[in-house]
Formats: sequence, structure tokens, C-alpha cells
Amino acid sequence: MSNHFEDLKERIKGPVFSVITPFDKDGKIDFQSLNLYLERVYTSGGRIFYVMAYNSRFSELSWDEIKQLNHFVVKKLKSLNSSNIVIVADPIHCSTKISIEFCSHAEEIGADLISLIFREKFYSENQIYQHYLQCANSTKIGILIHEMPFISGLGGHTVNWPISLLDKLADIQNLIAIKEDAKDDKYSYEVINCLKDRLSIIISGGGKRQWLRFAEIGCDSWLNGIGVFEPCLPIIFYESYLKGDTSLMNLILEKIEDPFFKNICNNFGWHIGIKAAMETRNIFPRFERMPLLPLDNKQMEIVKIEMKKIEPYISQVKEIYFKNKQ
Repeated sequence: MSNHFEDLKERIKGPVFSVITPFDKDGKIDFQSLNLYLERVYTSGGRIFYVMAYNSRFSELSWDEIKQLNHFVVKKLKSLNSSNIVIVADPIHCSTKISIEFCSHAEEIGADLISLIFREKFYSENQIYQHYLQCANSTKIGILIHEMPFISGLGGHTVNWPISLLDKLADIQNLIAIKEDAKDDKYSYEVINCLKDRLSIIISGGGKRQWLRFAEIGCDSWLNGIGVFEPCLPIIFYESYLKGDTSLMNLILEKIEDPFFKNICNNFGWHIGIKAAMETRNIFPRFERMPLLPLDNKQMEIVKIEMKKIEPYISQVKEIYFKNKQ
């Protein structure tokens, strides 16, 4: 692995900030709100950013819009700090040829990595290996595997990536990271134990408690959740983890993250719920592009009530953190 890729791999630690794509009332990408949001995350301490398939609403975007979004995010974040790590992505459903096209585009715009997802039906390990190998051979930037269960071509059921396949993929030179999104602890242990010495691992789907279960065995990063509506929280959590400050960590978990997932995400779903939460904090409106629909006014009242309950704890966490830093 080149020194550049080794450096990137070593720097992917702590919270990774996924980019939520805002829309205006007409369904157009709201770049003005996105610009302000990226500044907000950066000012709060975010340094690793991830334009990704579902949070960034790729299912609702054209391929040209995906390229436009990738470009905008890279340009903005690199202008704030050239050392920011910016991960962009390819379309959710496309041919290998199109994925290669997006690899080339990602390299041209100065992204650090491209996240490649595979949502075609799964028939064989060689099918997946050849896809990633051809993409890797087409670009000089790093590649992140967006690993989530396949849809089997032999029956339509979901199936986890074979560990033998991941083991083989990890030896491709510019494959340097993986987003582990199986949401299956036993399987996650197998993935981490297989890849921890070769790839940077970003765990996803179970909040900070999930990451804590794997942090000591080689998983250095997680895809943030509540940090979407308050970016300083994962930064504070990670610094507290490094210092061994479990009291502040537990305050974030028990009074902010747990209630948010239990009372908002469990009732309305992550993708729609997080947009609603962001609206309550005046980050940007909950507008979506069909076929996604935002929460209605009655549902929003529930979100407002729940968010109001956790606001005092957000303030408390900040107060304790900044007092301790003095």
C-alpha cells in the first residue's frame, strides 16, 4: 500500500460525518443550506465527511446531480481545510462502467476516497471481486467498500458478504476502507478480525454503543448519528473516550442518543426522522423529493416534543466539556 493510502487509513479515526442532502420546497438540491451545514460541522470539529448512497439521497438524484453534489462537497470542504478527508460515492444501481466513470470524476474533483456500493443481485464472489478490481484499476484515489447485505440472485433473500471475499478484496492496493453495515454483531466481529490490519473500518447502524463494542478490537471509526443534528456531540464523545471520561460518554448515550433512537427513529425511521430533527434545530427544512415523503405536521409535533426533551442535555454536555477544557 502506498504511503498516501497508509496516511489516509491512519487518519480515518473517530466520528465520520455523513452528508444529508437538503432539498427546497420545489425538490431541488438546496446548496445554500448544504453550504452552511458543512461549515457548521467543520466548525464543530468534523474532519471526515462522507457523501453516501442513502443519507445523501442518491435514489432521488440523477447521475449528473450526484456528480454535482460530490463536486460541491469536495470543493467546499477542501476550501475550509485541505486536510479534510472527503469521501464521495457512486450511484446505488449502475453498471461497472458507470462506477468507473464516477471513480474518474471523484479523482478529478480531488476527493480522497470513493465509496462503491454494490446493489446488483449477488451470484458469485468472483462477480464482486471483478467489479471492485476493475474500479480499483481505473483510479489512483482510495476506495471504500460500502458493505451491506447483498440481495441473492438465487432466491432474493439477503446474504452477508462472504468473509473469504472481503479477505481477497482487502489485498487490492487502493482498497483502503470499509463501511461495515450488516448490523449483525457476530458477523461484524468476523469482518473486523479479518480486515483490521489492512483496512480502516467504519461501523454503522447501531450508534455509539455499537462502536464501543468493537473499538478495542480494531474498529477505529463510526458513522455518526446524533452528530447530524449536533456535530459537536460525536467530537466530545470521541475525545471523552480517548481520555476515559465515561461519565460524559454515558450522559450523551443515556440522555441524548438513546431517547433519539427510541422515540424518533424507531417511530419514524432514521432517514425521515433525522431530517425532521434537523428542522427543529433550524438547520434546514425537512423537504424531501418523492418517492420519499417528509413527516406531516402531526408527526412533526411529536418530534418537536422529543427534541425539546433532549435539548437541556445537549447544553449540559457542552457546558461540562468546555468547562473541562479551560
